[in-house]
Amino acid sequence: MTDSAPDAVTGAMNAVAGARHESHGDARDDEKRRRKAMMIRAVIYIAATHLWAGFMILVFTLGKH
Repeated sequence: MTDSAPDAVTGAMNAVAGARHESHGDARDDEKRRRKAMMIRAVIYIAATHLWAGFMILVFTLGKH
């Protein structure tokens, strides 16, 4: 007498493992997108801060004269 339950369980475990593998790929892609977005925001913030600081230096320099 053979039991088909172990095959069903093994199949279900393989499906879950495959889903986990795909979710890791999705998570990695999501992490890469988040890092790229973070770097873009950092560059924008740094550039904006430098522009603001340059403007303030200009204002104070012109105000001193």
